[in-house]
Amino acid sequence: MQLGKQEKSCFLPIVLRRVESGPIRNAEGTRQRGNGDQSETGEGGANEEFVISWLQSSTCRMNVGVAHSEVNPNTRVMNSRGIWLTYLLLTVVLHIVLLSIPFLSVPIVWTLTNVIHNLAMYVFLHTVKGTPFETPDQGKARLLTHWEQMDYGIQFTSSRKFLTISPIVLYILASFYTKYDATHFLINTSSLLSVLLPKLPQFHGVRLFGINKY
Repeated sequence: MQLGKQEKSCFLPIVLRRVESGPIRNAEGTRQRGNGDQSETGEGGANEEFVISWLQSSTCRMNVGVAHSEVNPNTRVMNSRGIWLTYLLLTVVLHIVLLSIPFLSVPIVWTLTNVIHNLAMYVFLHTVKGTPFETPDQGKARLLTHWEQMDYGIQFTSSRKFLTISPIVLYILASFYTKYDATHFLINTSSLLSVLLPKLPQFHGVRLFGINKY
């Protein structure tokens, strides 16, 4: 009978426990039993060794140590599986919802999409500080924004590049669909700079005029 992964992972410690708690063999290879019982030869011991060797050669593994060991999960959350796709889908959904509003024209929808996207990015990445997790870092993360906590402050990682390029691409699309109108161009450019400047390595940990210092 074939065992699934979950059955194998539970079967291994049970068999080993059963073998370890079995009767004690003496020096001649026989197993001692209770009063009045006959001794058995080492054949049973050979069978037990076969069971152990079969379990060791099989693909079953114990699920030990599968949890993450990050002191601050904020440092790796943007590297999680599917987080980039979720971010893109939320941006597309926002744009579709705005397009479904009848009295909004296409240029206004693209400008609103760009501004709302950059406003949310500025708040969650560059304004909110600390972490929702209980971390044993003696309050070091309390004074850092999410962007400054990402990848332990290492610059130009894949997540940082992705979050830097995405507002630029959205800005190019917004400028194209607004036909480079001066008013829309000024609003979109200001919105883009508000999320690009805080991402520069030169502004890591910098608080201009003491804003958001504590």
